[in-house]
Amino acid sequence: MKKCAVTLLLIMGLFLFFGFTALAETDDSWKEKPVITSVYESGNGQVIIEWTGSADLYEIYLDGNKKPTITTPLDNAELSLKAGRHRFSVTPVHYQPRDVDTNVSFSFDGKIIGGGGSLDLGALGIDPKDLLRGTSSDTFSFNYTVSPILSASPEIKDAATDSKDRVVLLFEDKYDSDIYIVSLMSGKDVNYVEYDLAAAEAAALVTKNNTSVSLILDRDYLKKQGCMLPQLGEEMSFKVMLYKHPINQVDREKVLSFTLESKESKAFGYTPVAAWKTAPVITYASQTADGQVTLRWEHDGAGSGCQYEVLMLDKKLVVKKTETVLGTTSKNEFVVKDLMNGKFSFAVRPVSSTQQGESSSASVVEVKNDWVLAPSLACTAISGDRIRLNWTAAKGVESYHITVYSGSGSLLRYVNLDFNKYREFDVQAKDGDMEYIFTYGKDVVSENGVKLKFEIYGVKHAANGEEQKSAVSSQIITA
Repeated sequence: MKKCAVTLLLIMGLFLFFGFTALAETDDSWKEKPVITSVYESGNGQVIIEWTGSADLYEIYLDGNKKPTITTPLDNAELSLKAGRHRFSVTPVHYQPRDVDTNVSFSFDGKIIGGGGSLDLGALGIDPKDLLRGTSSDTFSFNYTVSPILSASPEIKDAATDSKDRVVLLFEDKYDSDIYIVSLMSGKDVNYVEYDLAAAEAAALVTKNNTSVSLILDRDYLKKQGCMLPQLGEEMSFKVMLYKHPINQVDREKVLSFTLESKESKAFGYTPVAAWKTAPVITYASQTADGQVTLRWEHDGAGSGCQYEVLMLDKKLVVKKTETVLGTTSKNEFVVKDLMNGKFSFAVRPVSSTQQGESSSASVVEVKNDWVLAPSLACTAISGDRIRLNWTAAKGVESYHITVYSGSGSLLRYVNLDFNKYREFDVQAKDGDMEYIFTYGKDVVSENGVKLKFEIYGVKHAANGEEQKSAVSSQIITA
């Protein structure tokens, strides 16, 4: 990704080829003041400076030093800087040969961009005394700070398979990077794929939400870059690197020819799965009527032709013991009916043919049914051999079952009387207040009067015909 550099040998060759002719026979244009065009970071403690000018040799003065830091035959140089404010200028240099012995060795401190050391003018047959200097550039000053992306270690948080069976990587980017490089590893094979966000095709596969990044390994995109394709059911490892264009300190624009790169993330292992096999996410689970719970869910494999099993989980100490399939649907909603009071745990699992996908996380719903509460029964003795029963019918109850027990024993032992079943019958329910007149026979009359106990509970039937009962209410009366 870095700008191509030339070696010191190439620099010396170019200088030998052009130097003695171009420098010896030239007009005064070399004296013109250079213009610094770019100043940008190239690495930890390294800054590149670029300029325009007409000379064949330049000296760079850093932080007011009289001795030039670099002498270069190029129009750019790489400086080693510490964090803080710095200033520098560029001076054009011209070689004016004389008829004297020039076998003088002379080296300048610093390094040439792309080179391995300082430039030895004496080795090129140049006497430093024969160097002429033109007009220096304007002094450029800026505050250098090391870009934090250079020490960053991104982390892949998760991976998933979308509805098109494409792997999606989720990772953090706190630096608003311009390019992502993803490595795909399968066994000993490693491929790299680039996502340059300046390109529309790559940008369409990347979603940023603050510092969270979602990146799609699209098959067509990978093919165009000659990259291997993740296979369903085969484990792969993924890594990611962040790349960011440095800012040109001269015009505050991005330097598109150069990038700063982060460290590579740790490998993240993931086995792609068919989209329909991924776990649904229950988005709604609530009681919507007496005995009724409505479930809704989302699923990446929606539209893939799979169906969904709705499960009721039997858990003990948060550990699943058994599961019951309540029904199967191709929709993303299911209504569970005929539930009694209590807490129920539900899950949804995709199925296709004889295969099962991954179950969703469990959702727990507490069911509270009004009709399950015990009826509030009142018993009143009226004239003759009759007892009036009053209660309020709960909505949804079909009938009320009443059992009558006759008692015996002393009135002083009222709370401990023994009762025997006397009569049992059902009363059809209707909404609102209910009344029933019960008539007893002389067979339950004793010298201590009539002692009766009434028990009542509501009855309704589930869709499968199973009888459901409310709690029981009881009253004792002596007439």
